[in-house]
Amino acid sequence: MELVLASNFDDELVRRTSELPVSTFFGGFPFSLVGGGRPPRILPKIEDDGFRRHVEAVHRAGRKFIATVNSSDLGLQEYREGFLARFKAEMAHLLELGVDGFVVALPILIQTIHEEWPDVPISVSTFARIRTVNQGVYFLRLGASTLVLEEANRDFGLIRGLRNAGAEVEILTNQTCVRDCPYRAHHLNTSSLASQPGSTAVPFELPILQCGLEMVRDPTKLISSIWVRPEDLEAYEDVGVTRFKISGRNRTTDWLVRVAEAYAARRYEGNLLDILSFVQVKGPLAALQTIERDPAARDVAGRFRRAYDSLSRVTIDNSAFPAGFLRRIASSDCLHRSCEECGYCPSVAERVLRIDGVPPSKYRPNLDPGPLGPLLERIGRPAPPDGALPP
Repeated sequence: MELVLASNFDDELVRRTSELPVSTFFGGFPFSLVGGGRPPRILPKIEDDGFRRHVEAVHRAGRKFIATVNSSDLGLQEYREGFLARFKAEMAHLLELGVDGFVVALPILIQTIHEEWPDVPISVSTFARIRTVNQGVYFLRLGASTLVLEEANRDFGLIRGLRNAGAEVEILTNQTCVRDCPYRAHHLNTSSLASQPGSTAVPFELPILQCGLEMVRDPTKLISSIWVRPEDLEAYEDVGVTRFKISGRNRTTDWLVRVAEAYAARRYEGNLLDILSFVQVKGPLAALQTIERDPAARDVAGRFRRAYDSLSRVTIDNSAFPAGFLRRIASSDCLHRSCEECGYCPSVAERVLRIDGVPPSKYRPNLDPGPLGPLLERIGRPAPPDGALPP
């Protein structure tokens, strides 16, 4: 087993995971020419000197550090004169800072890096949204070696096919995105563009709010979403997967250590949400609470905030899952059946999920948020550099 762990650029994280099977850390600057997959307001502020010192600490511990340049949208920069030269200069700078490889999503960037530095390893980001073997083969031909799966991380037929095609498959474990999320592409592009210089910063991303509302309407979607329990890693190892990625570049060292320890131990007792991202509820709820302090936005933000309130007190009892949970899902044809038709995840949710202490069958959402327009206009005002909401 290898854990690929998000870095918050705290050297203490490296020290406290020294006894765990963490082979690689990943991270990047809040802003970069092409963007890095997360809005800059949530990432640790880091300059060249701090970046270099952290990478050196990683190397002293015998681990590797890979840089995230995993934007899914370049904002048409690629058509501007000199763009690729500037991109190669930025990659050269990251290599000079000591990075061992890159996480990339866009074919043009993968091809450019591989042509310039053919021996530098490239992981294809989850932002590439690989869902078929042929997609994976295209990226391998461009020079990538590792394919990171998130949305399709419960598709074992795909995983076997990618392994047969010669790919090193890496599984992202702890994101809570809803399965087949219709807001996913919009979300990835929003994050990508927000992390490019000169972008308009917003307090939070609309697609996360929309995705969260899907969970507010039906909390059983938390069970059918795309995370992987520590207890189920063996199912991946059976098909040749040994690399498991843990996200959380915006999280505290204590949180990242707890998650890494859980996956290294292959078990976690307690609320599974303690080690999952759950950004669809935590992020919008915090932003809505802040917006609600504005008298002009109090009514509309309050309606959305009240919709989220109950779901902020949800728990998932990790000890209550049925044996063989993931293997049962792997044997289902999730790609061609609706969750309502299958019914397995809702039945599991009734066992393991509680909202304000009650199972999903007794949950009634407080859902009367009204139209998105007024809230969208309010959050669309540019935020100051410190990320606080404007008055």
